[in-house]
Amino acid sequence: MIFKALNTEEEWLWVAKRANCNYCEDTKGIVAWKDGSIQAAIVLDSWSFNAVTIHIAVENPLVFKHGFAEVCFVYIFNTCDKGVLIGITPADNKTALRFNRKIGLTEIYRVKDGYKVGVDYVVQELRKEDCKYLRESDGQEIYARSA
Repeated sequence: MIFKALNTEEEWLWVAKRANCNYCEDTKGIVAWKDGSIQAAIVLDSWSFNAVTIHIAVENPLVFKHGFAEVCFVYIFNTCDKGVLIGITPADNKTALRFNRKIGLTEIYRVKDGYKVGVDYVVQELRKEDCKYLRESDGQEIYARSA
């Protein structure tokens, strides 16, 4: 498994199709590759002084057994020095909400009819101090790594 910065059109099109996100000026991301194909990716955008919004696409959940979560969260919380990660998910995407909870995001708010009439937007957050994927030794930058 190889983790690298999202920087090609192929990578962007792959994640945009699956995570329903738009490329913007401040977009960054990390992609997991194995045997010449993309296994998972995160896109980060809407950066503020202390927070960033995440979009996640996963084809192969085994990327998490190979350290993908650790690479992503070390990048967000330590390399980029953010204290809060924000996820905004349609309430009818039960799979994504369950996955987000599993990796540590907690619901903090719902925007009634925010996605479409009858479907709320669920706002979730993960705070650096609550991230189970960080260790004290994770102060160094990990942006591209092979596992």
